[in-house]
Amino acid sequence: MPLNGNAPYLDEEPPEPDQILKNLFDIGDKLAIIASSKQKKSMFDLQFALCLSSKKQKFLDWYIPKVRRVLLVQLEVKGDHFHRRVRRLSKAMGISSSDLGDRLQIINGRGLNLTGSQGIEKIRKVAAKHKPEVIIIDPLYKIAEGAENAPEDMKIILSEFDRLAEDTGAAIVYVHHDTKGSVGEKQLTDRGSGSGVLGRDYDTAIILSKHSDVENATVLETVVRNYAPQTPTVIMWECSDSGDAYCFQTDGTIAPEKQASRTKVKPPPLSAYLPAAQKVLESLEMDISIFKQSFKEATGISDSRVKDFVAWATAGNDPYLISRSERGRGINKKSVRFSENHPISAGNLNMDLSGF
Repeated sequence: MPLNGNAPYLDEEPPEPDQILKNLFDIGDKLAIIASSKQKKSMFDLQFALCLSSKKQKFLDWYIPKVRRVLLVQLEVKGDHFHRRVRRLSKAMGISSSDLGDRLQIINGRGLNLTGSQGIEKIRKVAAKHKPEVIIIDPLYKIAEGAENAPEDMKIILSEFDRLAEDTGAAIVYVHHDTKGSVGEKQLTDRGSGSGVLGRDYDTAIILSKHSDVENATVLETVVRNYAPQTPTVIMWECSDSGDAYCFQTDGTIAPEKQASRTKVKPPPLSAYLPAAQKVLESLEMDISIFKQSFKEATGISDSRVKDFVAWATAGNDPYLISRSERGRGINKKSVRFSENHPISAGNLNMDLSGF
């Protein structure tokens, strides 16, 4: 119920939060799990789901105040392979079917077209029957429509998550991938591919990074809105001797040092990025903010380097990029396109950008 006036804020205690993981996030919150490709994000969120819905009282080092009903929507892995993952993780953690009861429901959504608002509506109907307290969607890009780099497109799916949380009362967990290239030196709030609105939307993020030296070790960090900052930790991917069971375990003996660029090299000249710019734009005119984000994704360079490139490419009497501004009452738009005066051969468009 909304509070009117200032007195209730001073004179009344707020309700105690219904914490899912103690001092990390609550019922109704949005949690992002972010990691690079092949960092076992899906294994991580499956282990999370199994711990929440079983009689386990901990997930890694986090205390679970009470058992939860969980709906896990996985959109990438074929159902039979996901079935194997559930069995192997459960075996490693000593979780039986009697421990889970009916609290964990899994939707194997690959091929079911669970995309956009219509996909969320289908999930909402399942949730109405299962009554979950936590809904996990893995991965974000499979359910989102439009371009990851376009703020307007990402706001749509994030608003759908808000409505899903409001309608069900559940916490919404979504799994998201990092940008390409080295991410260990990035600010935590800049992690995750696509539009920057993602980093401002969630209540909590769990961020997984490859360890600098130890194989099968992952550095775990958090971004927390409503609770105190938490110390980075290291988790290890542990397999049984038979190889048919595995899970993450915390390891307090390893320093949480993320893999980062080992050597600082001189960046290539700005002209070297022209093929990437033309590949992003093709023959289109594009909003400048969307171009910058897409160009950043294609090259893996920093925001400041993108800014330098745009300033260089649009300068002079015969620029490589043609910019156009549209201003008026309530209108302030800027777009960019590639100049026809500076064609780049098709062969150069296939250049390797991984070193950028």
